Amino acid sequence: MAKGKANRFNTGYKQYDTSDGFGSENEWREAFEQRFTESEAKEILEEEDLDAWGILGLQEGASLQIVKRRFRELIVIWHPDKAALHGKTIEESEAMSKKIIAAYSLILAWDNTSKPR
Repeated sequence: MAKGKANRFNTGYKQYDTSDGFGSENEWREAFEQRFTESEAKEILEEEDLDAWGILGLQEGASLQIVKRRFRELIVIWHPDKAALHGKTIEESEAMSKKIIAAYSLILAWDNTSKPR
């Protein structure tokens, strides 16, 4: 990194003035990095008796690389900002995005607990 330049989360992106209540850069970074806890993810999926692997359209035990790739594909398709492009309502997209994130978070939690420490 060049001398004198700050290491910022959003370097290279358009900067917005958030002084009127949209939160600080640190708050945005923390929110961006958060995922559902394992219990929150289970609760979301159990509401509709859903399977984490089924939501992502994968067979149980798929590699983490495949899980990550599928998550990225689905989250782009179901992102609320792109709902109209896929003939979905924003509400449908938000609900499905939440399920996709919950499934991904749950699979990551399982993967992290299965590794030897």
